[in-house]
Amino acid sequence: MEFIYYIFLPALAGGLVQGVTGFGAGVVMMMFLPLTFSVVQSAGISSAICVILCAAMVYRYRKTINVKKIIAPAILYLAVSSVSILFAKMINQEVMKIILGIFLIILAIYFLFFSKKTIEPEGIVSILCIVISGMCDGLFGIGGPLMVIYFLAKTSSKEEYLGTIQCFFLVNVAYATIFRIFNSIITVSLLPGIALGMVGILLGLFIAN
Repeated sequence: MEFIYYIFLPALAGGLVQGVTGFGAGVVMMMFLPLTFSVVQSAGISSAICVILCAAMVYRYRKTINVKKIIAPAILYLAVSSVSILFAKMINQEVMKIILGIFLIILAIYFLFFSKKTIEPEGIVSILCIVISGMCDGLFGIGGPLMVIYFLAKTSSKEEYLGTIQCFFLVNVAYATIFRIFNSIITVSLLPGIALGMVGILLGLFIAN
């Protein structure tokens, strides 16, 4: 029953926001999950729930995926994310909650004032987008904003962008989930809650659509 309040409802809210805006499910869930779980567990739960969301989006846009544009950034992203997950596991989780709060404030400022500015990530800027996103994903389960900028610049159409970035996210959340399981961050006791969260996020997406 407690999973309904602590995981299902945040996932439902995340699905609603994702369905209306096209992004933000992970951000919404990370606003609520740390109230009950540690930040490192919350990031794991959020990423695991988003596997089903990303899989649904990949299926929808499967014909427009450009795999060649995923491989190189995914390798760097996953490497940075893996190190960040292990680092987050070692930090005091009360300190991590403070860091998460600061990160969410910075993210809110970014979305309010800078998200519509046009940036052409090339060279070192592209690498920084990937590295910073991988680090934020590993620490907080939120790595999307800068990768949106990256893939918008690297794809030639809206359809190619949607298919490619959703496939990129699916690869990353699936890997991160497996990595967290092997490092005992996601435990067997959390699996029923994650399954319930998957139902919630799909329900929220359905309602929004």
